[in-house]
Amino acid sequence: MAIQPTEEPGTLETDSVLVRTMREDDLEAVVSIDAAATGRRRPRYFELMLQRALKQAALQVSLSAEMEGRVVGFVIGSLYYGEFGVAEPSASIDAIGVDPRYRGQHVGKALMRQLRLNLGALRITTLRTEVTWDDFELLAFFKSEGFSPANRVCLERRLDPTTPGE
Repeated sequence: MAIQPTEEPGTLETDSVLVRTMREDDLEAVVSIDAAATGRRRPRYFELMLQRALKQAALQVSLSAEMEGRVVGFVIGSLYYGEFGVAEPSASIDAIGVDPRYRGQHVGKALMRQLRLNLGALRITTLRTEVTWDDFELLAFFKSEGFSPANRVCLERRLDPTTPGE
């Protein structure tokens, strides 16, 4: 079933973008859109993400955007009802992408509007994501969508799988 944004009355700049629940047959389009942005194909990653979205629908919110009858964008999100000992209904954006030929046509904005509507209906209070620090285009997009730096620090440690106990 297709879901049209209904946040504001009247015609919206995103009305030309159909946003709907992601389907299995969206996989190749999602992989291609991601490959155009990242420069590498990750079919297995998105196959697993899509399987998880379909099998664990209560913990996933995954949407596809269509224009002219083709998938031109996607967002994959996960729901959390508490982590690290804190009971907070939150969600994360695990992956988002817009076909480069359709950037600047409000596809990302339409995806985010519908994602916020869906999360609001689920009483989710916080939406998080991670962005590579030098991906200025994506950072600017998220800033335009109301995101700001979190009060958390993401920590990372490299592991050497060849050294036991490392």
